[in-house]
Amino acid sequence: MKKLRNYKIALIVISALIVGGGIGFVVTGFATAGSIDASFSFQYEPSSPDPIEDLSINADIGKIIVKYNTTATPYFAEIDVNLKITGLFMSGKNYTDFFKPHTEWWAESSGIFNLGVLPDVWFDPSHWFKSYEITITVTLRTDVIFDIEATMATGAIEMSVPDDVILNNTSLTSSTGSVKLTTLGNNEFQGKVGLQTSTGSVDLFAKNTNFNHGFEAFTSTGSLLLNFTDCRMGDDLAGIVSTGSVTFKSYNMVYDKDIDLKLETSTGSIDAEIYQYINMGANVTGSMKSSTGSIEVLYRDNLANTGVKFTSSIGTGSINYIDHATMEITGVLENIYSSYNYGAATYKYTFALSTSTGNIDVNGRSAQ
Repeated sequence: MKKLRNYKIALIVISALIVGGGIGFVVTGFATAGSIDASFSFQYEPSSPDPIEDLSINADIGKIIVKYNTTATPYFAEIDVNLKITGLFMSGKNYTDFFKPHTEWWAESSGIFNLGVLPDVWFDPSHWFKSYEITITVTLRTDVIFDIEATMATGAIEMSVPDDVILNNTSLTSSTGSVKLTTLGNNEFQGKVGLQTSTGSVDLFAKNTNFNHGFEAFTSTGSLLLNFTDCRMGDDLAGIVSTGSVTFKSYNMVYDKDIDLKLETSTGSIDAEIYQYINMGANVTGSMKSSTGSIEVLYRDNLANTGVKFTSSIGTGSINYIDHATMEITGVLENIYSSYNYGAATYKYTFALSTSTGNIDVNGRSAQ
């Protein structure tokens, strides 16, 4: 009995120490809670400017905003970093406990910016309860042509291009987060344009913009929203998703040459709207493909020299074509839907639609 009583007493003492220690740990954490704020600015002004300036912006976490100057500036580009680290056990801490020193972020001679997060220290509780708020704002000069490469490990990238700005190659990539590109008009991409994320959404809103070398957008898990208004396409166009939806809208696109248009998703839906009220300039061969999901297309043109044809195939589901005086349904399985003027048309949209599991719905109208 005495041994049992001593055992119980020992358990009580140990439990009290554990509970007391835990309470003390929590109390200490909150007593030393706080935030670290830091801001830094970097400028890019090459001594020997090139016709096209290379700029690379890379960050492990946060948000990258790329925009253009609204007032005169002597710098080709300016990078402003605002970071905030909030959490428990922050007393006596500095941003260098979590990030590399800012002097290591920027290599002006090469135009490369890298904001790197230090690995978590398992025995430091300030790393257990922290949260980051990081914004990297890149301001470019409108009269300079840039090759832009922006990459983010965890976070978002947004880029807005004002009127009358020319760019070269443009690549925006996030591993986990969203990517958004907006062009406001009279813009030209002289090089390739690519938007990509592994987990997250990709949005494009382009107005009166020339894509001289085409356009590509990819996401593994997420959604694509691609919106082209009065744009010119110089090469192939692709929007591909592994798991998620694709939304594609095209209004009065002009094509410099015959191109391929590819919209694909493994698991998800495709929703496309195509309006063609001006001469398209070349032919488009397109494919819209979903393994598991539905495909819905709205097509309109009012041009005698422009025709369209859809050929659909399904595994499990249905094919639904909207009857209209300008369209005909043919094929052995009634799976071909084309405008009456397709054979004689100078310019043609030719689409192959396919899904393994899902419906295909197409609503088309063309000129008589």
